[in-house]
Amino acid sequence: MGRSSDPWMNLFTILGFSMIGLGFLGSPQVYVRFMSIKDVAEIDKGKWVAAIFTLLTDAAAVTIGILGRLYFTKSGDDPEAILGNNGEDVLSMITESFLPTLLVAVFIAIVLSAIMSTIDSLLILASSAITRDFYQKIFRPQLKDKDLTKISRVSTIIMAFSALIIAMIMNYVSPDRQVFWVIIFGWSGIAATFCPVVILSLFWKGYSEIGAIASMIAGFVSVIIFNFVFKEMDGVGEYFVALDVLAPSFAVAMIAGYIVSKLYPPRAEAVKMIEEIDSSN
Repeated sequence: MGRSSDPWMNLFTILGFSMIGLGFLGSPQVYVRFMSIKDVAEIDKGKWVAAIFTLLTDAAAVTIGILGRLYFTKSGDDPEAILGNNGEDVLSMITESFLPTLLVAVFIAIVLSAIMSTIDSLLILASSAITRDFYQKIFRPQLKDKDLTKISRVSTIIMAFSALIIAMIMNYVSPDRQVFWVIIFGWSGIAATFCPVVILSLFWKGYSEIGAIASMIAGFVSVIIFNFVFKEMDGVGEYFVALDVLAPSFAVAMIAGYIVSKLYPPRAEAVKMIEEIDSSN
């Protein structure tokens, strides 16, 4: 039922954690997997694989946190003082305490490989968006794909070093905001920016191009505003801390997309194309 005596605080906490799953619908490196499915028959198989894998990994993460709390802390202890900010050190502490040195080394290699896999996927997607979707299609449509290689490499290097600089600045300016805060903030930004666009595009034919742009802008800006403004307000700030930024930002993006699409409806040829696709399926 939650650890607060305020039922609204417990409700906001539950909503905040449950909304994390929305990020999967809006995350580019995840969504591209759906786009690359070979045929319809693979969708059902992938659905069960994804559901079972998510249940196993999430249950394991929660169980590790509970075991670490029981093993390393005593009644009256501050968990964050022992397990790190938001308990982010618990996995490494359990690994070092219960596994031999050789397996600890293997564990570190596994974690680093998983991190590198995610990083290179994001960098490749971001580089492709900059070089092909932005630079080529808007400014140089006559440019051939093979000529984009150099631009793609340069943009990848710039983004990688920019991320490193931002991480170093954050560690110096706000050392209490470490891995978990950065991940949730980035995850919320991606989800609030792209997830409403995906959902409205799939289930509403009246969603327009201008409405999609409005959703993306509103979702991205809302994450920043809710995180750095609403969380600092007296009285209601603690509720937004429990709710986090994804749920309200997602709602704002959905509403913005709906209102703008009503004001600026999609072109007739776009609606006709969607209807033809639906009829062919």
